[in-house]
Amino acid sequence: MILRWISYLPLPMLYCVSTGLYFIIFYIVRYRCQVVRENLQNAFPEKEAEAIDAIMKQFYRNFCDFMVEVLKSISISAVELEKRVTVKDPEVIERYFNNGQSVLVLSSHQFNWEWIPLASSLRLSRPLNPVYKRLSNKYFDRLMLNIRSKFGVNLIEMKETVAQIVRKKNSINAFGLIADQTPLIDADKYWSRFLNQDTAFFIGSERIAHLTKYPVLFVGIKKIKRGYYEIKFDELAEPPYHKNDHSILDKYIVKVEKLIQERPAEWLWSHRRWKYKKPSNTD
Repeated sequence: MILRWISYLPLPMLYCVSTGLYFIIFYIVRYRCQVVRENLQNAFPEKEAEAIDAIMKQFYRNFCDFMVEVLKSISISAVELEKRVTVKDPEVIERYFNNGQSVLVLSSHQFNWEWIPLASSLRLSRPLNPVYKRLSNKYFDRLMLNIRSKFGVNLIEMKETVAQIVRKKNSINAFGLIADQTPLIDADKYWSRFLNQDTAFFIGSERIAHLTKYPVLFVGIKKIKRGYYEIKFDELAEPPYHKNDHSILDKYIVKVEKLIQERPAEWLWSHRRWKYKKPSNTD
């Protein structure tokens, strides 16, 4: 209830809270500062220390803005969200819906990724069906479920992804996955060069595309200014797909890397993305 009451504060007031959080998290608590610095140095070895410091500071500002924006999502109205998030070139995805085709949409941890399905569901003729993983804390899991299921968004728990897609095969849908997470060390994975490092990727998105034969799109989000974003859909791949072909992931990796290089302070650098190294016997 306290969080709900706080969420009714206007965003300009919440951004004052964000500024205070930034000074606490960055200068006092130093939350994962070493992880962020190492990730940035490895991703951008050509950048001087001053440039890395500047990206770090802006990242933490964006991170704190993201936290209050998620909080605001509890009570935000459709009118305000539509004002703050623009969907550029919606016809890229709408043409598939008009042709009676469902699609698979891949995204990344670019701020504010939580507003992508909410804003898309308001702007598009079909809502997104994002795949999510349950949080270990039951209270916060319930809170995030309530936030993420606003405006007609249909959530799919990760372990039920294939079953839900099969169940919805006779209707037109858009299924969303954030595909830049780190797979478990013993899970099937695809290794590629990403941000100057050998990086493991989930192959589940490709397997779903091969199984369903759905077109695959990439959705990127850019921060225009504080509290305002632009979403853009791009075509990534269309069937027929070939077994053992990783062209979908290869194209996805290029898209995400380009977006990060253009806007390095808007990606989730505090995530332990490179928790383990590529085995020497892996191609």
